[in-house]
Amino acid sequence: MELHVPQTQESINRRDALRLAGAAALSAVVLPGARSVAGAAATKRVIVIGAGIGGLCCAYELMDRGHDVIVLEASGRPGGHVKTIRDPLPDGLYADVGAEHFTKPGYDQYWKYVEKFNLPFLPYPRRRDMLRRIDGKWYTEEQLQDRKVLAAFGFSPREISFIAEHSWPELPLLYLGPYLDAFKDEYQPFGAALDQLDEMTAGELLAKDGASDAALRFNGVRRGDGTPAARNGEVSALFRVWQQAIIKRRGLPVFKREVFRLKGGNQLLTDTFAAKLGDRLRLGCPVTGIAHGASGVNVRFQQYGEPQELTAEYLVCCIPLAILKKIPVTPAWPESKRFVLENVVFGSQSRVLLQSHTPFWKGDLPSINLETGDSAMYLVYETADEVPGDRCILMGSGRPDVTADEALKAFKGFYPGKSQTVEQAYVHNWAKDPWAFGCERHPFPLGKLKQFWPHIMEPVGRVHFAGSFADNLPWGMDAATRSANRVAEAIHRL
Repeated sequence: MELHVPQTQESINRRDALRLAGAAALSAVVLPGARSVAGAAATKRVIVIGAGIGGLCCAYELMDRGHDVIVLEASGRPGGHVKTIRDPLPDGLYADVGAEHFTKPGYDQYWKYVEKFNLPFLPYPRRRDMLRRIDGKWYTEEQLQDRKVLAAFGFSPREISFIAEHSWPELPLLYLGPYLDAFKDEYQPFGAALDQLDEMTAGELLAKDGASDAALRFNGVRRGDGTPAARNGEVSALFRVWQQAIIKRRGLPVFKREVFRLKGGNQLLTDTFAAKLGDRLRLGCPVTGIAHGASGVNVRFQQYGEPQELTAEYLVCCIPLAILKKIPVTPAWPESKRFVLENVVFGSQSRVLLQSHTPFWKGDLPSINLETGDSAMYLVYETADEVPGDRCILMGSGRPDVTADEALKAFKGFYPGKSQTVEQAYVHNWAKDPWAFGCERHPFPLGKLKQFWPHIMEPVGRVHFAGSFADNLPWGMDAATRSANRVAEAIHRL
């Protein structure tokens, strides 16, 4: 997808580049609200670009530590991929069309703010009593632990015993488990005597260790027809094992059933951050140039359609990397960072909403938590169930180009119950958002882990990076708040 980043100029000429570089080193511009307190040498001036949850969180933490912060956000709203909508939904209903949940255990930094700001939260039973559609047939969780059912899929006796004792989603541990304790530092995938695994795919490792064709298929490393899975087939075994090791080190389950959401929508947290930051947050300010040097940074941007610039001691980049790579930078990024910017891949999807006149599935199905296998709407679950009234909202995810009509037709085709009362469908297409189009970072390609890690999260001089892309497990709000806290503390200690 080609993006046009609004700029005062399409590029910066040599004279402008030199002026920017000089400004970074010599300018005495002070951010609004900066304090000049005798002996307060630790107070730093910091510019944060991007007001998604990562940027807002990092700015809040820096402010809370006594530093002077300005946040520049290109769009007209804070929150980035955290977005709660109410229109055009009726009867007080709402939906989180972006980041949708947080877990326990896990999301430790996120929970810190839920408690600190006393934000109301609700259990989100979207992963309880799931129904999974496989090869056109629906299965309950109990059926997917039944030995006869598992045998019919082609699992080996060893795999059948493991699934029956544990659960369907935990099957990866049967083959990946023996490797996990080799990692002593969750931020260091190398040096655990497993580096050679970056040269074989996850599917090859499982096959070598005796996995059946069914185990390969349902571990996400092979499609149902036996060909490599589009997203995971070329993922290195080292990457897959390392990611699973992080999960184990944090004491997290393979499949996180205990999920939560904020009552009224997850945007409540980003809105709270924005309110705390006050006029330190500037909306509608796309960045058009960055200069960085040994003693400071200079950022050019547009505000109200006019060119502006700010100088500070540090810069934190929290914007999509596909946008960052299009912004002129002086001096240019080092080769290691440039490789990351050019090659990292992010997924995108649409959020599908079905407005129903009644909760028609109750009494008809064990639950409405569906894993459908249909790209038009591959997940289905209820949200905003605490809102009084008969109308309700079913939500799920679909491919980026899905239309409301396609999603509704698909639902009517795969719904396993007898009747339904869906009134209309809506689609929120993130791929069309010019500033927050990406979702989670995709796995790094086979044999390339050392070219991405740790370069994707490392600072370049006085320029730091935070956001969901800048942590070892790229899990949305969890990774964003973890990386934001890490960067804020690093700048604070410099």
